[in-house]
Amino acid sequence: MVEVENELFSLVEAVKHSTTFKEYDRWRRILKADPELFAKVNKYRAENYRLQCLEDDGTLQDKIEKFAEDNRELSEEPRVHAFLESEVALCRMLQEITLRVVRGIDFE
Repeated sequence: MVEVENELFSLVEAVKHSTTFKEYDRWRRILKADPELFAKVNKYRAENYRLQCLEDDGTLQDKIEKFAEDNRELSEEPRVHAFLESEVALCRMLQEITLRVVRGIDFE
């Protein structure tokens, strides 16, 4: 396990030094400089996540469209938009890392 932990530390450091993470961290710090805006973004993210976890009861598309309309101004704010885009990029990178580990160990 010590070998895995050492390699994991190296992976974490590589992620933290990646352009993708640096861009995310830069925009996160910019948003945190405006606590009110950062709070709004976190509320937006939580609600967005909640919607993504819902089962479609026939009204999900309507709920998503209402959410998008209600939050259009916030999501189009340049700092917010850049942060959300960088967050998605970081999540995709982390998903790819996880996928490669799972495939690499032939986990079923």
